[in-house]
Parts: sequence; structure tokens; C-alpha cells
Amino acid sequence: MKERTRLKTYSRLSNFYKTTQTIKTNKGELLFRIDSPGSVPQDPESDRSEPETFEWISSHLNEEEVLWDIGANIGMFSLYAALGGKNKVLSIEPSSESYSTLNANIRLNHLDEYIDALCFAGAKETNLLKLYMKDPGSGASHNSIDSASNQFGDFVVSGKQSVVAISLDDLDKIDGISSPNHIKLDVDGKEPDILSGATQVLKKIDSLLVEIEGKNLKENLESIENLISKSGLKEDKSWREKGSRRNRLYKRKLN
Repeated sequence: MKERTRLKTYSRLSNFYKTTQTIKTNKGELLFRIDSPGSVPQDPESDRSEPETFEWISSHLNEEEVLWDIGANIGMFSLYAALGGKNKVLSIEPSSESYSTLNANIRLNHLDEYIDALCFAGAKETNLLKLYMKDPGSGASHNSIDSASNQFGDFVVSGKQSVVAISLDDLDKIDGISSPNHIKLDVDGKEPDILSGATQVLKKIDSLLVEIEGKNLKENLESIENLISKSGLKEDKSWREKGSRRNRLYKRKLN
């Protein structure tokens, strides 16, 4: 057997034996392709899986509304939001490895018509930047755009990837992109930069869920809250104690 033929056969067998995992949610089952340890999904009821995010999507995303999932990773929350075919989701994930798994998961769940997945990063300004990876594997977290520092401090770089970074205000101007009603923002410490580039789009949305931990809690909270406040959104403080306690919810209208 020629070497190239042998390698192609090995590749086919490798793909054939890739396993999947099914998780149950209150909206139905979701299927995930396992490409790496980081791509194994958490149980939705585990605090590590952020049950408050599932609750936010379930309680705030009305039929026909649009969710932007900024920092989509392998697509857990994008898939959940689109499940049932009543909503459109824009999933933004800069890591090429996680993006590959994200697209595989979209196809596995037959949600191609409801989720648009794009491989780039949110940023203060549209630019070409580097993604510094603490772990280059699919589903890995705590990587960072433009520096080897995330919300928990500096880290050892295992790899770099060039990535187009787009401000959310510029993204909203692209033909074919549906403007959001709700935004989930989880970008490992780069939340202030992305919010700085989203001053106009923030004025349009009804709610924003932001991960606040590490530097975002200790150093960046004032700037984050000032940017959000200028958009007219106000914090629903009851959300602070939910689930993982890592996310804060800001809404256009408080009950």
C-alpha cells in the first residue's frame, strides 16, 4: 500500500471512530462530536456548565428573536438557543479548532438553517490580530486575543493563530447579518475591548449576559459597567447568585 493511500485510510478510520455525546436539556437533546478533552460538554445542571446561561436563554429569548453568542466555543449555548427552530443565532468563535467542532455540532443537530457560525474575534476596532492560545485544542478556554494574558493573568503560550477581529458595531453593518436582540459575551478577559466597540449595537438589544470574574471583577468592572450603562441597560442583580455566579445580566427593562 502506498504511503498516501495508507494515510488516507487511517484518516477515514480515525473519523469513523470519533465518538459523540448526547446531553439532555429542557428543550430536548443535543449531540456533540468529541474532538478533544475540552470538547466534552458539561452536564447542563452542573455549576461548571453555567446553568444560569441556560436559564437566561430559556426565559429571555422569545420566538423569532436573534442571539449573538460572542465566544461560542463548541456551541453549547448556540445550539441550545437554536433548538426547536424558533430563533436565529450568530456564533462567533476565533479558535479554528473550536470553530471546526462548533460547525460539526451544528450539522449533527441539523441546525444549519438557524445558526450562522463565523471564525473571527470581537474587538474594539476591526483589525488583524493574533490569538494567543494557552491550549490550542478544541473546546479549550482561557486563550486571549492580542496578548498572552487573560482574566486570570499571564499564561504560557502553546500556540498562536492569526485572526480577523471585528468590532460588533461593524459586524452589525454587514449585509446578511441579523441584528441581535440579546448578546452573550464570554471572551476570557477581553470583555472591555469588545464592549468599547459595541456602543451602537448595545443600544438596540434587550439583554446582555457578561462573564465577570478575575480581572473583570477586580480591575475592569467599573469600565465594563460604564460602557453598559451608557447603552441604557441596567443590571438585574438577582442574577449574581445564580448557578456558577460568574455571569451578570443587564437588561433594557427590569421587572
